[in-house]
Amino acid sequence: MPPVELLMVILIEFTLIFLFILVTGYLLPCGHAYYNYFLHTDEEKEKRRIQTRRPTPEGIRREIWMSLRSILIFSIMGTGLFQMYKAGMTSIYWDTFAYPLYYIPISFFICLVIQDTLFYWTHRFMHWRPVFKYFHAGHHKSVSPSPWAIFAFQPLEAILQFISLSLIVIFVPMKPIIFLAYMSYDSMINIAGHTGHEMIPPWLSRHWLFKGLNNVTHHDNHHTNMRYNFGAFFNVWDRWMGTFLDNVTDEPSTEILDNQNTVSPLHHATEKA
Repeated sequence: MPPVELLMVILIEFTLIFLFILVTGYLLPCGHAYYNYFLHTDEEKEKRRIQTRRPTPEGIRREIWMSLRSILIFSIMGTGLFQMYKAGMTSIYWDTFAYPLYYIPISFFICLVIQDTLFYWTHRFMHWRPVFKYFHAGHHKSVSPSPWAIFAFQPLEAILQFISLSLIVIFVPMKPIIFLAYMSYDSMINIAGHTGHEMIPPWLSRHWLFKGLNNVTHHDNHHTNMRYNFGAFFNVWDRWMGTFLDNVTDEPSTEILDNQNTVSPLHHATEKA
């Protein structure tokens, strides 16, 4: 293909990827969650609110701006990853019988375990004082986050997040439907974790079958106390590493908050996270 045509194809692919992430991965699901929990609220929903503190308009504008910037980074890197897929350099497969049928649901669970492990350790790395302000301080300006904060990353964090996803796509064999299911589940958990409302009944989250899973309160606690709850889907690594804080709903006060819904990262990032 001539270089000019190749460039046009890549630009079209980038545009489609950008619009797909923007609309289906951000505007629609985050808009729905924001409307459901912040605009169309009721007494029952208010009972499930974790913090009395609420997102500020200024904070929401910051979350949206940072998320749009992250989506641009994701789209650029996603276009590159798509070129790798077209060149056969990923582990996405279409032949249903390339692997045993029982591997199809197992591959979904493998993606979750690998992603949770990568997220836990990269998350702790980003909380390390020497790098915190360059990677993760921006996200923690949202002490009481809104759904618009799901991609509120600094550029280096956005790049690191996408590298983790790329490693899974490159090395874990999975069918396209599993990749979409994994991405949808990841998006659902991410949005839920930033709604500020607990969705799981206590009796269920404390059942032995589900104790290893994170709920909304776990991640919300991380936004008010940055020393705990670094996991994404599971809390197993947090329990093993002694960084687990379970369902504290009375707004932990280990971080000094100002009146602008922000936290000073230079003073409160953990020395060894």
